[in-house]
Amino acid sequence: MSRWAVKRKRRVLIIIAILFLIALAFIFIRVENSKQPTCFDGIQNGQETGIDCGGACSKVCLEEVNNLVVWWERPFQVTNGVYNVVAYVENQNLYSGIKQLFYEFRLYDKNNILVAEPVQGSTFIEANKRSAVFESGITTGDNEAYTVFFHINSVQDWDRVSQEYAYNLFTISKPVLTNQTTAPKLSAIVRNESFINFEDVPVVAILYNQEDNAIAASQTFVDVLDQGTEQQVFYSWPEPFGDVVSRIEIIPRIDPFIDRELPNS
Repeated sequence: MSRWAVKRKRRVLIIIAILFLIALAFIFIRVENSKQPTCFDGIQNGQETGIDCGGACSKVCLEEVNNLVVWWERPFQVTNGVYNVVAYVENQNLYSGIKQLFYEFRLYDKNNILVAEPVQGSTFIEANKRSAVFESGITTGDNEAYTVFFHINSVQDWDRVSQEYAYNLFTISKPVLTNQTTAPKLSAIVRNESFINFEDVPVVAILYNQEDNAIAASQTFVDVLDQGTEQQVFYSWPEPFGDVVSRIEIIPRIDPFIDRELPNS
């Protein structure tokens, strides 16, 4: 083989080697890029403060949140053998909420005997607010419910909430209560003070006596409540409360995890 042919073969081999090295480098870069930290890879990496939580992740680490506070749970008789129940809860975390909380209500009589089938449900929990988990129309037959037990079965996750939801979104006009001695009726005006449009807003009403004990509760829904608008809400009960109402609390509930167009978004 001539010296020229040897040099040519050597050049070809060098080019092949260079191309091979380039291919290896490309594969290496692709593999390394695929290993970039994510919030779903099952390991603590990047700026996370826990496994797939904290830092830039939407999921909040349990060590970084205060536990949900259940201030009270109570049954409210609507008529014989029919009850509404409320668990009054507070989330003290400014920018963290719960997408889905699974719960159970159990009603008992004075002898601590279960008087109805346990009621299970799920709800969201807003950030930085007191709220009311409400269930209606629980039947007890001929039995009288004396107490209710509210149990949190599981929490899907604590997640970061946009700051727009962390403060008061609504103002409530002074509620008007009539027919207290026969069939009470309540009305109030809910005004959306935010820059967000809402739909299907549950609004819970809780009525308190002079000792500030809750004596009645009900829930209604507002179909549409756009920014800067107001809607009147109505509640009614078929029988009198058996006590004097001295304070009324109206609680609109907003799911902060539903996709909506936020201000400056």
